[in-house]
Amino acid sequence: MRSTMPAFWALLPALAFGADAPGPALPPADLGDLLRQAEALSPAIRAAGARLEAARRMPDQAGAPPDPEVSLSYVNDGVSRLTFGETEFSGLSLAWMQEIPYPGKLRLAGEVASHAVERAERDRDGVRFQVRAAVLTAYADLRRLDRTLAVLSEIRDALVFLEQSARRRYEVGEGIQESVLKAQTAILRLEAEMARVSEDRRAVESRLNAAIGRAAGIPIGPAEALPEGRLPGDEEALQEAAVAASPEVGALEAAVRGGEAGVILARLDLKPDFSWSASYQNRGGLDPMVMGSFGVRLPLHRARKQAQAVGQKEAELAAAQHELADLLARTRGSVREMVSRVRRAERLMALSAQGIIPLAASTLESAQASYRSGRIGFLDVLNDLAALLEARIDLAAQESDRLRALAALEPLLAAYLIRTPAGSAGAPLAAGAGGQHGTDR
Repeated sequence: MRSTMPAFWALLPALAFGADAPGPALPPADLGDLLRQAEALSPAIRAAGARLEAARRMPDQAGAPPDPEVSLSYVNDGVSRLTFGETEFSGLSLAWMQEIPYPGKLRLAGEVASHAVERAERDRDGVRFQVRAAVLTAYADLRRLDRTLAVLSEIRDALVFLEQSARRRYEVGEGIQESVLKAQTAILRLEAEMARVSEDRRAVESRLNAAIGRAAGIPIGPAEALPEGRLPGDEEALQEAAVAASPEVGALEAAVRGGEAGVILARLDLKPDFSWSASYQNRGGLDPMVMGSFGVRLPLHRARKQAQAVGQKEAELAAAQHELADLLARTRGSVREMVSRVRRAERLMALSAQGIIPLAASTLESAQASYRSGRIGFLDVLNDLAALLEARIDLAAQESDRLRALAALEPLLAAYLIRTPAGSAGAPLAAGAGGQHGTDR
């Protein structure tokens, strides 16, 4: 026992404050570099950019007048022979016809398409923030699992010392076999938990690679750094900021404006469109002929076509308005929820770091002295050890939850709340118009 216990008690400072794990085979994960890769590789961002590029080509098309129609025709007098230039009824005609939409239709069609561009821009900005949030969330989970594995590894080392101590005491008749069996059981359970956490880490690693847009099997080093982040204002101010800046809200607002213009355009379709045409006829040696005409396209089936289209556009506008109202309520609720999560995690982190962990460490030191003097048993020391390291695991979980909540707030606010670690090679994603970027520049 004398050769084993001093080494165990030497572990106590590391167990209380956390010991650095042996050097990893992979370099530590660089959060900034991961974010930069996501900006460059994410298929979701590329798809949103392509949709925006497609939308930007719509206004010119929608506002352009109808293409003219040109036709060439020949009239022959009889079927037995060509009579071109011989009779006044034969001739070669060139005709030009142009449709003229009712005044205001082209302008409104271009306006509807412009609102579609605005929506695509906000959708693209929202996708970029969502990809960033996915990377940050996966990184937070990765750090929690890495810290948990480090703590579990320290627990296992301590339990091995405890098992050896209990075995020695049992062999010399000072202890009981139950203590040895309890320690061995605890070690096996710990190894099973380490295996579970390791598999969870592999799953999170795959999720992080997918968010970045690269192969799932690419290994990611330990997430050692905890990025800084903070709430930029009080809850009410953040709710209003989210309503004003959220890309998702902005996209729906653009949809509502486009729907309003679409209703007006559909009502204009109840009006007739016009057309004009001109033609020139060459009759060979005879005098040429010219002709002009003006036409009106009458909405004779308006009850089945144009009126139904108006009703459709009005229903679509009502749906967009209701969706916007629902989104505004959900956005405010989500902001309140995430702010509460951040504040809860901060309170629990302070309690753990300033109260629970120091007290648990002191309790374990006291149990160490009592165990050496024979006043308490082995299981009491084991329980105090488990309480200390459970508090450390909980602290890592609260740090991760705080980071996840801040990451979830960023797409709502269109603002950077999380700074990449100092010295990181990466840079934050660029935000769309209207975003608040001062917290990450």
